Amino acid sequence: MNAKQLFAVLAVAMAGNIAMAAEATQEDFAVSTLSRAEAQAQQASQDSTLMSGGEATVFVDRPVAATTVSRDEVREAARAELRAHRFDELYAG
Repeated sequence: MNAKQLFAVLAVAMAGNIAMAAEATQEDFAVSTLSRAEAQAQQASQDSTLMSGGEATVFVDRPVAATTVSRDEVREAARAELRAHRFDELYAG
């Protein structure tokens, strides 16, 4: 490699590193004053299924009630839907 090519490769590599470093943000989270029991009680009382965490969305896991439908019934319902050949207008592009 000659000097021009080496300089071009280094310039591109440095530009990529600078661009990645510029995207990082510093988050300053407030220190909680709640006890563990209070925090658990507060979390149990919330009804929302998702919370906003700045730019990211955090999904909350909730226990799901057991289903009364068997696996074979679900498979048969799926096969019946496939046999029906219904066309959903919402998915037509």
